[in-house]
Amino acid sequence: MDVTYLPHAVGNGAEIRADCRVHGLERDREGRITGVVYRHRGTDRRQRCAAVFLCAGAVETPRLLLNLGLANGSGQVGRNYMGHVATQVWGTFEPEIRMNRGYPSSLISEDMVRPKEADFAGGYLMQSLGVEPLTWGNSVARGRGLWGRALTDYLTRYNHVAGIGINGETLPCDANVLALSDETDAFGLRKARIDFGYSTNETRLDAHATRTMVAIWEAAGASDVWVLPRVAHTIGTCRMGRDGDSAVVDPVGRSFEIPNLWISDGSTFPSSLAANPALTIMALALRSAEAFLGAH
Repeated sequence: MDVTYLPHAVGNGAEIRADCRVHGLERDREGRITGVVYRHRGTDRRQRCAAVFLCAGAVETPRLLLNLGLANGSGQVGRNYMGHVATQVWGTFEPEIRMNRGYPSSLISEDMVRPKEADFAGGYLMQSLGVEPLTWGNSVARGRGLWGRALTDYLTRYNHVAGIGINGETLPCDANVLALSDETDAFGLRKARIDFGYSTNETRLDAHATRTMVAIWEAAGASDVWVLPRVAHTIGTCRMGRDGDSAVVDPVGRSFEIPNLWISDGSTFPSSLAANPALTIMALALRSAEAFLGAH
């Protein structure tokens, strides 16, 4: 897979534009990064820099590092890819629900973040759903296998349908890994290949959550209740830690191997937790910025 989230190089007040593609990092004899090579409108350019912040997400960040053979002495770049268990349960109600009105996740329950008598570690939060018609149609076609007249007939009930979804913890696992494929992109860089699946823990969590959500909708009087299996968010692949033998970056996001390389995105998460990662990414970015500014 090849996505368009791009690395940014920051140094001396410079920032690589979002319509450019970084494909090389230059280093001095001491191993520090001295320049970023990027392509803009077919021409390779070089930006000198004092430091690099790599903020391309849990797919493109490890992909670039693996392609360049950088910052992977721990062998953890690309390892422990995680995505939240994000199963949804949908039901139809006689009165109009109009899920498009209001904030989609306006109702959230954390009662199952650490459920009692669970046969799995971790837990999940539950939230109300509000999905626009196009996304809803895609989900129905994929999740229920409906097509043609059967699909359009079901979609006419849009205003009467409501959903509950979860964010469930996924444990880090060596079997879930992002590696480089044999296919290359337009810049000659190998694309990412992701191997991901549930372990016993995620399977048990998903079963518990599905039973809970189905029971809620049945108690609320829903009919035609059905389940949409999903995985959401890209997390992990450049984990943070306190030991360079088992992590890619330290607790403030600095590479153990390259002192002026910082990583600030969802790839540094050592575990997934049971919530959308955006606010945590923001908090970690502030911590990295404070550490960087304090060191300079």
